[in-house]
Amino acid sequence: MAKTIHSIEDWGYLETDVDGKLIDVSPDFCENFSISKCDCLGRSIHDVIKGMYGRKRKKVFFGVISGINCIIRVIKKSHRDVYRVIVRDGDIEHHEMVSFMHAIDLQKMNKKRPHQNKYTFEELIGNSEAMNNAKELATRIATSNSTVLLTGESGTGKELFAQAIHGMSKRKNNPFVAVNCAAIPGELFESELFGYEPGAFSGAKKEGKPGKVELAMNGTLFLDEISELPYEAQGKLLRVLQEREVERIGGTVSKNIDLRIIAATNRDLGNLVEEGKFRQDLYYRLYVFDLTIPSLRERIEDILPLAFYFIDYFNERLDLEVKHIDRKLQDWMLNYDWPGNIRELKAFIERGMNIVDGDTLTMNDINFSTQVSTSPINNKKTRPLQSLEEEVRTAEINAIQQALQEANGDRSLAAQKLKIHIASLYRKITKYNLK
Repeated sequence: MAKTIHSIEDWGYLETDVDGKLIDVSPDFCENFSISKCDCLGRSIHDVIKGMYGRKRKKVFFGVISGINCIIRVIKKSHRDVYRVIVRDGDIEHHEMVSFMHAIDLQKMNKKRPHQNKYTFEELIGNSEAMNNAKELATRIATSNSTVLLTGESGTGKELFAQAIHGMSKRKNNPFVAVNCAAIPGELFESELFGYEPGAFSGAKKEGKPGKVELAMNGTLFLDEISELPYEAQGKLLRVLQEREVERIGGTVSKNIDLRIIAATNRDLGNLVEEGKFRQDLYYRLYVFDLTIPSLRERIEDILPLAFYFIDYFNERLDLEVKHIDRKLQDWMLNYDWPGNIRELKAFIERGMNIVDGDTLTMNDINFSTQVSTSPINNKKTRPLQSLEEEVRTAEINAIQQALQEANGDRSLAAQKLKIHIASLYRKITKYNLK
């Protein structure tokens, strides 16, 4: 009779490089499977683990090692993979293997409770001075219960910092609830944030509904894009923060609240206060700790590590084996301004990963839809004077197109004609979306 699996066991691990060649084997693995480490190193993982089921990039799969049925978990670590044997039993039937793997998936799903943070400071990629300074200040802020205001350009990872701060605070075992203030219409703000009692208004759920504030009780409430909150709603939020109590719409009893507020914005709240678009009293309520998240162009040395992180991410999801970025594309990436920051970089890599052919990303993979126009630039028509910014833009576009035409599409030669660096030419071609 097949043996029932009761628990996860650890029978050692194997480690491979990006090519799937073994570079390390744990002593307990060698002992449990009677395999010599010297005989393993340099061999393909497929020579040691036989009969893999499913895609090779599944995180948990069934395999056979030395004739013994096993379940193996894959842990990706930058440019290497660790294969950890979590079950070993020669009497395990295949259907039990499948059931056990399903149980592992359920176990992982159950761990992902709603309203929990996903990121820690260790998962915030980047070792530039600007990034390290931001992480260091954030770790010091995390131990406090005071309000935090995160500022920075769109796409810099403000919510990731908010989650990391929550994860290091005393509230880490309690909910992290995120609210996108720009996505909530002013008339729905109260019901979304404060909740409502049964029958409070037409269309309300008969059982009522708790608001985001209640859901974040004893935890952290993250208010993203706080600058987009309607002016009237700002006053209602301020009252809750001052009184530290909330009353549902249609309710008669106020509830005391205990939570921490982390707000984020990509705009200058001080300027908005001067323009009368943001309440000064709410601004000072939020402005206890101000943490600025650096833009990607302020942390150039983090661009390539982030790019390779996203390559690994999409390798797993698209079942690819991309390992490299060619030098020309690397130089372009390091000289580009990245106005959309990390969000733009991720989309940039995803674009190339969907059409890449082979194990190396190139400029052709990224610019697959952009073809240099060879049509002549003439017959200019008289047009009204534009703003200086638009005149400069038009002049640059015309000059670039003319240089490319004269160089027969050779961008290096075109850059020489324009007397600019090739990276600057690529940046301007992308900026103006030239075709």
